[in-house]
Amino acid sequence: MLNNKDPDILLLLSYIEKTFGFKGSIRHWEDERKIPLLLKEQYSFYLLRLLDSDNLIFIENRENGNTPAVISKHCKMLTNYWSKGIIYVKNTVSSTDRTRLIQAKIPFIIPDKQLYLPFMGMDFKEIFPPEKRKTGKLSPSAQLLVLGKLYKRDWTGKSPFEISHNLHISNMSVGRAFSELELHHIASVHTLGKEKVLEFHLSGFDLWNTALPILRSPVTSTKTFPFQESNNLVLAGESALSKYSMLNEPHMTTFAIFNRSKDILIHPNIDNPNEDMIIQKWAYDPRTFSKNGVADPLSIYLEFKESEDERLEQALEGLIKDIRW
Repeated sequence: MLNNKDPDILLLLSYIEKTFGFKGSIRHWEDERKIPLLLKEQYSFYLLRLLDSDNLIFIENRENGNTPAVISKHCKMLTNYWSKGIIYVKNTVSSTDRTRLIQAKIPFIIPDKQLYLPFMGMDFKEIFPPEKRKTGKLSPSAQLLVLGKLYKRDWTGKSPFEISHNLHISNMSVGRAFSELELHHIASVHTLGKEKVLEFHLSGFDLWNTALPILRSPVTSTKTFPFQESNNLVLAGESALSKYSMLNEPHMTTFAIFNRSKDILIHPNIDNPNEDMIIQKWAYDPRTFSKNGVADPLSIYLEFKESEDERLEQALEGLIKDIRW
């Protein structure tokens, strides 16, 4: 059996179990080396076992995808290397292309949407919502859910209302975050009783590594203020990074506040007018995962992950090594 934590594979297996009521299994296809390079560059190949039958699945790697006519041609090419069931798999297919695939009698599985397996006498259809497009980065609310999972907050079986209370964000924002995480195949949304609940496909470093490309810096703006010693703010920026690494503390201290905060006032320090501090505004509340007055390490990593400063790059390496996944 294939030991694969690929979110797309996990989503496929989850959909099969929900649809059929039994578990399928996936393993590597040893004869993949024999197929033309043209196909290898466009698809990933596995053997999917359903009941007592092995089927060859070819998962399209490209975002836009081939036309049904091209897929049909590729499917026929694969019959030269596999004599049993051959199934096309992709996470998103337009309604027009789904119809054309069925007309061409091309077996396919669109996880959590529809499957068409004529050689097994199966055509399971579901109501398709309007097709959603992935955004470049996660919203602040969705990012909070990912960070919470990484910091071992237990979201298992929790409703949007319970999570919103825990994170101090709106119930509606959590609901939208559920949809985002499912759209990016980071998690699945299930119905438990009358409530929707979230189930992450991965955890720990695997989740971090998978989600990292769509996680954003929490910083939305920065401004310099006269320094005030007793401010009860959360350390952020290089000031926080210096707490998590060997980086020297910066000359000017940096703090963070939520960009929607209404209960925090920054008062100038009349006694030391020449000293300044940097105030960052964050897209989410920096106090949510802070400890001992310092913003959480993963948010600090995200603030500097695009930096080309060697000092900061080395500091980030040390920060990540110290995370207890």
